[in-house]
Amino acid sequence: MRVGDVLAETPIGVQIPVSLFPTIGINRPDTDRWPVLMHELDEIFHWVRTQAVPRLITSTDPPSPALPTHYEIAVGHENERQAIAAGSTTSAAERHSNRTNAAWAREELVHLIGQMPSAPTCAQIVAWLDHLTDEEVVARVKRLHPTDSQYNAAVMAGLRAEASDFEDDQSASA
Repeated sequence: MRVGDVLAETPIGVQIPVSLFPTIGINRPDTDRWPVLMHELDEIFHWVRTQAVPRLITSTDPPSPALPTHYEIAVGHENERQAIAAGSTTSAAERHSNRTNAAWAREELVHLIGQMPSAPTCAQIVAWLDHLTDEEVVARVKRLHPTDSQYNAAVMAGLRAEASDFEDDQSASA
């Protein structure tokens, strides 16, 4: 994509919702390659975390397990070593990918489930999806198989039932 490229055209006065998740690439000097910036930064981050820092600290081969990617710093810890050891190994690039995939999956599931017979309302489907973590939403979409429509119909019926059950549980607890 370049400056001035047309992304979409609509008739005057018609509004169409559009979601954009731009991918930013960097041009390697003297090449025509444009690797994705997030992937390049993730590779550098991984190398620094698993190779450079451990070697600088220990002056030997990196220990196992590798340092976590992050840990909770917004709260105090009785034992910093335990807090670091309990840190997450999910990198920022992976978390970004999960958020992007989950955002897309939420939109698609609202549309797909909402079109099914006896489906809850779109607002109810959105409420169900909002209570799920990004990982849970992505896991549900990964149940679908691109080439098996009969299997997918059963999966979608199960997702519709989950959304309906969530609505029933919310009504019962209110």
